[in-house]
Amino acid sequence: MSDQKSIDRPYRETAIVTPEHVQLRFQTAGLGSRAAAQLIDTLLLLLVNLTVFVLIVIVVFGSEEEFFQDENSYALAILLIVLTVLNFAYFLLMEYFRGGQTLGKKWMGLRVIQENGQSLTFLSAVIRNLFRIIDNLPAGYFLGGLVVFFHPRDKRIGDMVAGTIVVLEDEGMRLSRRHKKRKLARWMADAPPFVLTEQQKQAITREDWQLLSAYVDRLMTMAEDRRMILALEITRRLCDRLDWPDRKTAMAFPIGFLLQLHEQLQHEWKIGP
Repeated sequence: MSDQKSIDRPYRETAIVTPEHVQLRFQTAGLGSRAAAQLIDTLLLLLVNLTVFVLIVIVVFGSEEEFFQDENSYALAILLIVLTVLNFAYFLLMEYFRGGQTLGKKWMGLRVIQENGQSLTFLSAVIRNLFRIIDNLPAGYFLGGLVVFFHPRDKRIGDMVAGTIVVLEDEGMRLSRRHKKRKLARWMADAPPFVLTEQQKQAITREDWQLLSAYVDRLMTMAEDRRMILALEITRRLCDRLDWPDRKTAMAFPIGFLLQLHEQLQHEWKIGP
């Protein structure tokens, strides 16, 4: 990590104020560490692309000479499309499912988050990675790198459009994330486990999901009394919506109940806008 720090010195620090008026401070990732992370990802993708190319040529066409014949030009076009989708999917899926980190970013200790300090959403991940096409102009991320260098929060164009920011993940931030996971797991374990039926899943509206999702995202930044008051209010509302059979238990462990609901519903709702 010391090598990374020397690349990005001097630091740019940004402050984020959550809706609960909690101030979070992050050190933004500069051009040097972002370029290093991108180089690592590019080298990994190059190996994958070469492997896929060689396998397709050998398995489908038998030899390289056969593949590059004029009548197989369509096959080359299809292969290029497949590799383009594969490269896009790498950045999109890695950042979304690994909490804002590709392998390159993890190696360099970087993480993509939203401007409000919350985890990267699927929609934000899609937008910032679609804009890689523009940031890459004319080649080698020249435009994106130029924008990062002059932007006060080290953002490329994709970050500005998607409302994201790339930060340095120091030891304190990693410990905080582990602490958060442990605490959420304890709260979930407090409530008796349950499985929603398809009918109950269908009863949840988009407004219900947005309310539940916002509560879970901000859970750790709330004061304890506010956290419990909101949990009880939201649990009461969702119990009515679901016609919940064991309302007494749900109201006794509202935070765990809501976390379990969120976990079971996120596959239905999280990819949406």
